[in-house]
Amino acid sequence: MGDARVRRDAAEETGYYWIIDDTGFPKKGRHSVGVARQYCGQLGKQDNCQIAVSLSIATQRGSLPIAWQLYVPKEWIEDRERARGAGIPEDLAVETKPQIALAQLREAIASGIARASCWPMLGTATKPLSGMA
Repeated sequence: MGDARVRRDAAEETGYYWIIDDTGFPKKGRHSVGVARQYCGQLGKQDNCQIAVSLSIATQRGSLPIAWQLYVPKEWIEDRERARGAGIPEDLAVETKPQIALAQLREAIASGIARASCWPMLGTATKPLSGMA
C-alpha cells in the first residue's frame, strides 16, 4: 500500500470506484523477476513480459494507484535456484492475480478506505472476484 497520507486522503473521498488491473511490461530477456511467456495487454498477445497487479481509486478528479504488486509466476517460485538468484524470498507462495487483487482490497478496507464499486480488469477475466463478503 502507498503511504499513510495517500490512504487517509483516499478514505475521505466520496463517490469513487476501485479499479483492479494487471499491467504487462514487455521484456526481451528472461532475467528480470517474474518474466514469463504470458498474455501482455500492451502487445495484445502472449509474449515475454512482467505483470503487476494494481488497485487504484478513481474519482471525478482523477485516479490514483494505492496498491501495486509484481505477479510472480509459478515457474519462478518453483525454480528455487532462479528465485534465490533474483532475491525472491524463500517463503513467497504462489498467488494468482485474483488472489493478489483480493489481498489488496482487504488491505485497503483494513486501512480505513471505505468500500466502493469495483471494476476488475484482470487480463481476460469475465467473472467477478469472489472472496469479498
